[in-house]
Amino acid sequence: MVEQKGLSHSDFGRLVFGETSGVRLWRWCRSNGGRTRRLMLGEAYAMADALGMDFPTLVWKLTKEIEEKGMMETDSPI
Repeated sequence: MVEQKGLSHSDFGRLVFGETSGVRLWRWCRSNGGRTRRLMLGEAYAMADALGMDFPTLVWKLTKEIEEKGMMETDSPI
């Protein structure tokens, strides 16, 4: 979604997490091989804003993508 909006990952990180450490924190969140960082709710809202959508739409799109990739448990007790 970041690239589809024409943003670099560095620019997106700065928009969401701030100028000082945004690039590093975004890299840490999307790390593929190792420890990743969890998002705070306010950061997720900032991500939606940076992508030009409201928060519920972002959650819906991410949920659909995760389901399509088979990464979500469907028999969750919650």
